[in-house]
Amino acid sequence: MARGEAATTLGPGDHASTYGGNPLACSAAVAVATYISEHNLLQNVIDRGDQLSAGLAAIASKYPSVLGDVRGWGLLKGVVVKEDAGCTA
Repeated sequence: MARGEAATTLGPGDHASTYGGNPLACSAAVAVATYISEHNLLQNVIDRGDQLSAGLAAIASKYPSVLGDVRGWGLLKGVVVKEDAGCTA
């Protein structure tokens, strides 16, 4: 927001565009998408997520009075702390 002369210095689109694609940003996005695709990165995330789920489930089964379900997807996981466990997370 500006007033006076400053308000008329830049017109719409003169300074930048939040969602507009510039050549550098587009080139970087293509490079990242190509790398992800060519290196099977998403399958690795799935595999590591399964490994993490199994490990967290093993810990939860070791402490069933405190820990509950393992939830989430990919590498974003969480373990439910039971309300009557006597502790907070």
